[in-house]
Amino acid sequence: MLTILGVYPMFKRSKVVLSTIFALFFFAWLGSFRCGLVLGQDEGWVEQPEILKRIEKGFLDPPECKKVVEDGRIWIHRDEQAVIVDGYICQRNAPLEMFACPIGTKEHESIVAVFAKSRFVHASLLAVGGSPGKPVAFEPKFTPASGTTVRVYALWHDEKGETQAILAQNWIRQTGTKKPMLWDWVFAGSKIYKDPDTGNESYLGDGGELVSVANFMTSTLDVAVKSDAANSGLVFEAYTDKIPKRFTPIRLVMVLSDQAPYSSDQAKPAQTNEKDQTNDKDQAELPKHLTEPVPKRLLEFLPPKKS
Repeated sequence: MLTILGVYPMFKRSKVVLSTIFALFFFAWLGSFRCGLVLGQDEGWVEQPEILKRIEKGFLDPPECKKVVEDGRIWIHRDEQAVIVDGYICQRNAPLEMFACPIGTKEHESIVAVFAKSRFVHASLLAVGGSPGKPVAFEPKFTPASGTTVRVYALWHDEKGETQAILAQNWIRQTGTKKPMLWDWVFAGSKIYKDPDTGNESYLGDGGELVSVANFMTSTLDVAVKSDAANSGLVFEAYTDKIPKRFTPIRLVMVLSDQAPYSSDQAKPAQTNEKDQTNDKDQAELPKHLTEPVPKRLLEFLPPKKS
């Protein structure tokens, strides 16, 4: 085949071609660092069964919580109005359509993949008192998603086995900036599709749209702001420097809030300092949950690493 195409004779005759190809690959590899790719920091590919074993080995079940389904890593805590679900960092350097998705769906455009279907997260939010609103609508005019406000926190173990926690928004930034995403999520509730021929019903959020940052009519949780679901117009990306290494086990804690979601309608034009971050005055105008440390009681949902 190579002889027919004339490729092998060409390579045999010209060492220059080989040198050129090598140089192109070398400079492409070198340029990847300048483009922000995090090479050499993440471990090689890890299969999902191995990731699940790591989670089961390193994560104790959240205390005083009720497990929702036997074959999923999801629990509820009614007093805290919290849903707890385990997953892992699936990628940390890409444009985002999701913050979190169920495993086997949209890992290429999410930060966290979880070992639970979106339908079970929906049912769990209902069980702790959440009220689904409506998914985003685009016609006849844009209407943002509505529903109970949900605060999403990520917990994990550091190298010493101690519990670390962060508000999920701090792992997301506006594309091309160092400004973290400020908008809250709401319990939009996705949609149920009924097959007209079989009568079977499907929860559309199971396709990947668990915690969205780009507006989808199928999202279980969506941002209360106009985003863009078109690949050419994504406005959020992973805040790589703040995210643990790929395949790090993660425990998400979703907590209901009776406060209205913070959205672009309430935000003022950003004033930034030399580091392109929100300044002190802007910080004072933000809701407390966006500026204060994660409540200590939530860290109790992930005890220190099992020895």
